[in-house]
Amino acid sequence: MPFTEPEDISHRPRPQRGLIGRWLREIFVEDLGLKLLALAITLVLWYAVTGQRTPTTIHLRGVHLNFHLPNDMEISNDPRTEVEVTLTGNKSVLERIDARDLVAYVDISGFKPGEHTVQLTPERLTLGGLPDGVRVEGIEPNAMPLKIEQRIEREVEVEARREGSLPEGYELREVKIIPAKVRVRGPAARVGALQKLSTETISLAEHRESFTVQQAGINTDALDKKIDLIDTVVQVTFEIGERRIEKSFEGVTVRESTGAQARPEIATVVLYGARSALEQLRAADIQIILDVGQDGAITPRVVLPPGLENQFELRSITPSGFTIIR
Repeated sequence: MPFTEPEDISHRPRPQRGLIGRWLREIFVEDLGLKLLALAITLVLWYAVTGQRTPTTIHLRGVHLNFHLPNDMEISNDPRTEVEVTLTGNKSVLERIDARDLVAYVDISGFKPGEHTVQLTPERLTLGGLPDGVRVEGIEPNAMPLKIEQRIEREVEVEARREGSLPEGYELREVKIIPAKVRVRGPAARVGALQKLSTETISLAEHRESFTVQQAGINTDALDKKIDLIDTVVQVTFEIGERRIEKSFEGVTVRESTGAQARPEIATVVLYGARSALEQLRAADIQIILDVGQDGAITPRVVLPPGLENQFELRSITPSGFTIIR
């Protein structure tokens, strides 16, 4: 086997250590401030992104509360209308939630009339407007007393509410309301306790004649907020006339309807009516006619001049008894 001399490695090219060093300096040393800033920004962005994805819990106050009731039932007490809810979910999603956009629904459609304590749990409550991925962890308060009653409808009497005075010498003779009663609906106990309703205030000042308010609204200021008013307006008529007085007329002639003589032949009559008309009337304008029935009973009646028959009301005749001479 021929002899081979060992290779002389002293002439092999050596690694360019200077090039590697420069490369490392460029990476780790040159522009170090800018590179550290870029690293910090990267870390902040990474933390922000991962932080937003981390589940977060928040508490929202002022969430409106609604109850799903049977169609013929009402809540007659005054439960809270808002609750506080605890929500868990993505932080970025939770930050966009406004309590005013949420409505908590509680189903009590299976409840019967009576007093109940309703448990407000995430399982019983449905939160309308809640974004996907967000869940309800709790509700405060977590229980609420409710009084449930049958809803009924009934008619309630209406009276006219008025203000102001009529001019001197005039009087309010009658008030007519159509319809005289209006319908209301609500919890049985509250509707049953309602005795009367009034109209809006109507002024009588300066009125000398009768007048009608075609659509007078029902005053709801004092109406129980649990009661709904079905009929909201009525027609109100005020009958106004000259003030009436009583006046006595002495020496009024008395006669029998067929002309027979009566005893006594004169009497005293008291009439009730408008002052001006009564002051113009004289005893000579009035007659008392005696009507004799088949059983012999004598019935006196007052006869007035034409056009005045219905203007006065007979209050009394003295004497009250008469005889007829045949």
